[in-house]
Amino acid sequence: MTKVYVLGAGASAAYTGSFLGETSPVAKNFFQKAMRVMNIHQVKNRYFGDENLKYRHIFAFIEEFWGISKDKIARSDLDMEEVLTLLNIELQEDTAGQGRLVQAYEEFLLLMALTFDKILYGTPCPHYQRIAESLQPEDTVISFNYELLMDYALLNRKDARVFWHTRDGYGIPCNNLQPSAREKEQGELWRHEATGPAQPSSNIQLLKLHGSLNWLYCPRCGRLFTYQHDGVAGQSLIINGMANMLNCMTRNCCQRLSRVIIPPTLMKNYQSVPFIPKLWGQARRALEKASEIIIIGYSFPPTDFRSNWMFRKAMTRNQNLKRVVVIDTAEGYPLKTLLTKHKSIFRVNDIAFYPNLAEYSPRITPQAVQ
Repeated sequence: MTKVYVLGAGASAAYTGSFLGETSPVAKNFFQKAMRVMNIHQVKNRYFGDENLKYRHIFAFIEEFWGISKDKIARSDLDMEEVLTLLNIELQEDTAGQGRLVQAYEEFLLLMALTFDKILYGTPCPHYQRIAESLQPEDTVISFNYELLMDYALLNRKDARVFWHTRDGYGIPCNNLQPSAREKEQGELWRHEATGPAQPSSNIQLLKLHGSLNWLYCPRCGRLFTYQHDGVAGQSLIINGMANMLNCMTRNCCQRLSRVIIPPTLMKNYQSVPFIPKLWGQARRALEKASEIIIIGYSFPPTDFRSNWMFRKAMTRNQNLKRVVVIDTAEGYPLKTLLTKHKSIFRVNDIAFYPNLAEYSPRITPQAVQ
């Protein structure tokens, strides 16, 4: 029985272990939360090194288009998706202002990465850990989130027969940003090298279709870099201002590395990073084979056409689906609409529904490896 978990923004919002006492941002409250944590530069033992970041260009863009100055953003109702969509349109239309607009876009990605990382730094999520412990070989987690809650849970698995590593557990090869001594000497690729016995390949996959906070990509040689994010220095290195200064370590490349985050706009560019469409293909094939699909906090927004296409296409080929579970905080008419949409997509009459992860989590039971 092959399972596929689908994680949306609502799954992150259920996390309550933040050391800052915050919940994960969503489009409608992102800016309010970002402004609240902007001047926090250290959380417990995590230092973010962002004291000198001013985000001048993105704040200037917001003031130009919405008339809201930086000091009033925290009290505004700015929507992240609207801001990014209009910024993308302006990038296409205002050719003379490309320099400042590109800087505004990069500043926003940095603001987003730091905001998520500060807020979601905290104790491990027990619900995610139960999910991770229940996974069997060939199970898949499809995530539309950038954060690392499930990544941590998979790394902390205790079942020695089920494996997940950053180097191959994302569905694509990832090279570690920590070089070995020999690689430093020879200037070779900074790749993952196990210090002990050879580790087996990952037999479960975490497919992050909108990118990840711990990914950096080389647009020249096409390599993806990540960090085995169990070290404080590594986490900060990728997502603070230094991330804009890291160069590819592939021999004879040295291209500036880029973040891999597909932001929430109406104009998502899934072709901007070549391996992202490959991840979508893997996710569709996992859905085609799934006998159970569990959707946590994902509502299939009507503007995310590619996602709607992927799920509906997969269901035209799935002959194994026996159970669909939905975990969502929606109530009343929005809940009725949500379940109607899920029934339409998955072609089922009955859906098991739970109002939150805390209620669903006790029903997750670790299963024997086949």
